[in-house]
Amino acid sequence: MNDIYQANAPEVFPVPQEQPNLKEESPDGGILKNPPVKETVDRWKKEVLDRIQYLRENLELATQEKESLSQEIEQLHSELAASKGRIRELEAELSEALDTFNSLLNEVSRALES
Repeated sequence: MNDIYQANAPEVFPVPQEQPNLKEESPDGGILKNPPVKETVDRWKKEVLDRIQYLRENLELATQEKESLSQEIEQLHSELAASKGRIRELEAELSEALDTFNSLLNEVSRALES
């Protein structure tokens, strides 16, 4: 195998004579022609700035929504506290009503026994 390679291998490898041309405009305009660097940079810059603006607007909307939700949560907390107070009042009234009912039952029971 080594003999085949040595018989067919080139003795020297080609060395490029010049470096690629990085001018903004390519004179040949071939298939692989790249757009000018300045146009590419400007387009990327615009895309980045547009994305930053989009994210900034979304951040502002999210902040406003967060504030409105915080206010709604505070309102719900105050309503919950008021409801808990009302529950305690109703439990006290129910307890009094049950005591009254039990005392009346005891009086009726005593009256029937005598």
